[in-house]
Amino acid sequence: MKKVVVGGTFEFLHKGHRELLKKAFELGDFVLIGITADGFKKECSVDFENRKRKVEDFIRDFSKPYEIVKIYDKYGPTLREDFDIIVVSPETFKTAEEINELREKKGMKKMEIVKIPIFYGEDLLPISSKRIRDGEIDVNGKRLKPLKVNVGSANPSKINAVRGVFENIFPFEIEIKGISVDSSVSPQPLNGETIKGAINRAKNALQDADYSVGIEAGLFWNAEIREYFDKAFCAILDKYGNFTYGYSGGFTYPPRVIEMVKEGMEVGDAMEIISGIKDIKKKMGAIGYLSKGKIKREEFNAQAVLMAMIPRISHELYFS
Repeated sequence: MKKVVVGGTFEFLHKGHRELLKKAFELGDFVLIGITADGFKKECSVDFENRKRKVEDFIRDFSKPYEIVKIYDKYGPTLREDFDIIVVSPETFKTAEEINELREKKGMKKMEIVKIPIFYGEDLLPISSKRIRDGEIDVNGKRLKPLKVNVGSANPSKINAVRGVFENIFPFEIEIKGISVDSSVSPQPLNGETIKGAINRAKNALQDADYSVGIEAGLFWNAEIREYFDKAFCAILDKYGNFTYGYSGGFTYPPRVIEMVKEGMEVGDAMEIISGIKDIKKKMGAIGYLSKGKIKREEFNAQAVLMAMIPRISHELYFS
């Protein structure tokens, strides 16, 4: 008979908790469920009996024997009793490894550690009891508050690019704010400096937002054809410290522009001279002028933003 152990606070029995329990009953012939005692986590807002009742209601139809025990530390009965498998979340995986090390020192057999994936809400951020407690999401991950997104720029084309992408992805209210921040790179970034600038913009803009977006346009040297390509690089940072990245498509400049850049001029200033349009980078941009209006600067930036959102949209393939 395979004995499985699983534990947690189970404050709101959200989707992650339910999947944890389902996996335990799938793997075991008997399941021991440890639920933390009141006061184990000071922020827990639901008392033990109510948490236990919700767990019992959920597992009632699994038709396998189980026992629920109250636990007062992160180990529960795992250092005293024999179990074959422990099922954990990514957050508690290290604790399971620690438990196995302690069991081995005590002459007990190691348990097989089975880790379930992270489960995400419709805002593509991890579901957690804290977020439910704060009223951000419900137990199924449905967003209840407006999503806060800060853009590390006051440039309207960047702000509108982010707005367009995020509103296309998310079906709920979004608050998007542009913040003028320092990119800490040169006015005309080249190659890796462009990437660094986008990352710095995202870091400096995050503040109290759920997401921050840094977009930096720069010249990237292609050694194969020996030309510079203008690309927008996007870095998206979430409030948990996770970055995702993306590029826009790239295009080359007229030789005269590159000559002026090599003499120390910014692309925007060089394009002002060629086009005769003042503040062109705040209007149609070089891409708008050179494509004769077929590609808008906002669309160019949006390409990079959408590419940076791909790992979040398909998070099950990128994050464990």
